Amino acid sequence: MDPPPGSTSKAESLFDQVIKLGYRPGESAVASMIASYAKFDKLDDAYSVYEEMVEKGFEIDTVTISILVNALSTHGKHREVDNIVRRSFQDGLDLDTVAYNTFIKAMLEAGKLHFAVNIYERMLSSGVIPSIQTYNTMISVYGRGRKLDKAIDMFNIASQSDISLDEKTYTNMISYYGKAGKVQEASLLFIKMQEEGLKPGKVSYNIMLNIYATVGLVDEAEKLFEAMKKNGCSPDSFTYLALVRAYSECLKYSKAEEIIKEMQKQAIHPSSSHFNVLVSAFSKAGLVEDAERVFTEIRKAGFSPDLACCQSMMRGYMDYGHVEKGISFFERIHKYVKADRFVLSAAFHLLKASGEDLKASGVLDSMNKLGVPLLSNLVVGSKREVG
Repeated sequence: MDPPPGSTSKAESLFDQVIKLGYRPGESAVASMIASYAKFDKLDDAYSVYEEMVEKGFEIDTVTISILVNALSTHGKHREVDNIVRRSFQDGLDLDTVAYNTFIKAMLEAGKLHFAVNIYERMLSSGVIPSIQTYNTMISVYGRGRKLDKAIDMFNIASQSDISLDEKTYTNMISYYGKAGKVQEASLLFIKMQEEGLKPGKVSYNIMLNIYATVGLVDEAEKLFEAMKKNGCSPDSFTYLALVRAYSECLKYSKAEEIIKEMQKQAIHPSSSHFNVLVSAFSKAGLVEDAERVFTEIRKAGFSPDLACCQSMMRGYMDYGHVEKGISFFERIHKYVKADRFVLSAAFHLLKASGEDLKASGVLDSMNKLGVPLLSNLVVGSKREVG
């Protein structure tokens, strides 16, 4: 019976036969076997062949190494990736731009940002010319490491090179400006991208929308939303989430709810995240009944409220002194989530405020058994009631 399409069994059988008969397989055969395993997600086998063959003195070509590292990194096998990268440097392999890019990206995905920087510096010292992918990844490395100045430097180096910047270069930089709270810089760069002839795609629009939304610049968000549609980009779930956030930030709650209804009309189903934004906004404002109404809508929509949503509800009950409602809510939410430090601490303080010392002690005992310290600085009714 022939092996099914996409199977590596025939190649495995031939490769194993060569090894068992004591022959030395050709380096191209080794490379093909590793690449085949990687292609069909047999990553343990791919890595095993790599290790065995390297120990036997085989030189694995950089293309095969790049394929293997990329596959391992995609599936979160960061220890194996780290070993391959370090072994490649130790063996003095002559790496090309693609290999260096693959290594840097793998370290970014593994969260080993310092090692990613070291690889980039090694790339430069080896005389290997960076590509636009190199610069894009390094902007992300510095951005994720909260080194905005370094990310800006990398963007400027890319701008001054002979390489044409692409949308991702601008989008990366815009995103990290936004995360650093530099809204004007993000906005100017978004404009510059278009002046350079690059048409923003849906991802770029969504990122810029979210930057405006986070700081409540609803007019700018509305204008950008209209421009997005005019330029042929259909809004998606993330687009509408940004708009819900924008209206919520500037206290236009009814508009935020209208956006959720609008997206449903467009056959785009809201996620729990869309409702969570509203629950958080209502709770912060002390509009507990509205928060409860939206919380009910989450369940009607078929979602189980997550921890963030339950935290927002408990925060509203705590801050505005809704003791009985808060206790009742706490007793129900174990169906949805595993309570964290804040939720448990809030429950303790609400129970104490209602005179239910025995139940409060029970919550505290549970926290002690879990090794969760009490947040003793929470105050029931710390904010003025609305109305």
